[in-house]
Amino acid sequence: MVKVQPLSPEEMKGLFQELLQKGNDQTFLLLEAICGKDERIDLALAESIGLWFSPRSADLLHRLSAATSSKAVAKSIRKSIFRLRSRGIETEEISDRAPAVYHPPQPAASEGFLTPIDSSGHRVVLLARPQIPQGMAAFSAAISDREGIVDFSGFETSRKNFYEYLEVFREQYPGEVVEADPHYCSGLIMEAAEIGQKKGTSPSPEFLKWRPLMGSSPSLPLRPLIYRYLEEGETKSRPELLDRSASLFQLSPFNAWSLEEEESRKYLALLKEASASRLVLAPHQKEGRLMEIYQQAVHDLFDGPRRLLYRRRLEEMAYILWKNGHENETRVALAAAAGMDKESGILAPHPFLMELVKRSLSSLLEGEKEEKGQEPGFIIKP
Repeated sequence: MVKVQPLSPEEMKGLFQELLQKGNDQTFLLLEAICGKDERIDLALAESIGLWFSPRSADLLHRLSAATSSKAVAKSIRKSIFRLRSRGIETEEISDRAPAVYHPPQPAASEGFLTPIDSSGHRVVLLARPQIPQGMAAFSAAISDREGIVDFSGFETSRKNFYEYLEVFREQYPGEVVEADPHYCSGLIMEAAEIGQKKGTSPSPEFLKWRPLMGSSPSLPLRPLIYRYLEEGETKSRPELLDRSASLFQLSPFNAWSLEEEESRKYLALLKEASASRLVLAPHQKEGRLMEIYQQAVHDLFDGPRRLLYRRRLEEMAYILWKNGHENETRVALAAAAGMDKESGILAPHPFLMELVKRSLSSLLEGEKEEKGQEPGFIIKP
């Protein structure tokens, strides 16, 4: 605290915002320890927390409120609570109280984390709920947008041990793990359970055992989390964003998305047939024939229900991109998602789906070429 006091209010806010973005448990404990020691510091901290759009921000604001008797700090805390609520962060108001009355800290906040969606529609949801009088109930769910809950486990732990578990999970998981509204995370798990039930799959005993401790969930169907940050219709009036959607495959994990091999075989055979043709064709004629095959694959494989499936995948991935600071790519993903509503004709396929087909077939041809040690005839590479 001695090192913070000489800083100007703006310098303190910059320092606090940098610390909050790190988001680790040690930082959280450090900031909690300086609460209520100096009004200037408390004012800068209250404003900084209001710009930290994290479920943990609400907990830290309430701890700051309990530690200070300053009316100015309380006013700043209320402003930050309003700002967090406007961005979709669930935050309770601080209660009016006499300055001399001490209120004990509020219970620790719930926490949620999400992984990106892989090529087959699978992802992992992590959720932690505080328990009374202490400790946490933590849940890990591998879910699929086509199969439901693939795997589920629950365990009781301390907050410290949960963060250690989270750190190990992040090290072992190949993709980025981002923080998300725990209420929404719970909704994703419930949504997956409903998908499984509709397919005739009974919930696992492990899920039924821990379900009462998971708390309430939002009503279904879920509104994708990204729309708390961006307007749903914002990208519809910008067709150039949809045109750029093929560029998403330059990012992880889109660069690993592909069609299933079984559904690609028909079109792979057509590509081979075109490649083996004895007809002497000009380069533009060969390219035209390949484009026809790709367009036919998009038209055949992506009917209405499957386009809706990919719309939701893109909306969920848009939140991952947003949390990782890819604001422009977030809007491109939302434009691609909105474009799934209209079933494009065979001569004007969806750019994202077209690129998905091209990359998938190209990868299969490259794989066969490596196995046989032969060069492919011709192909338009993505």
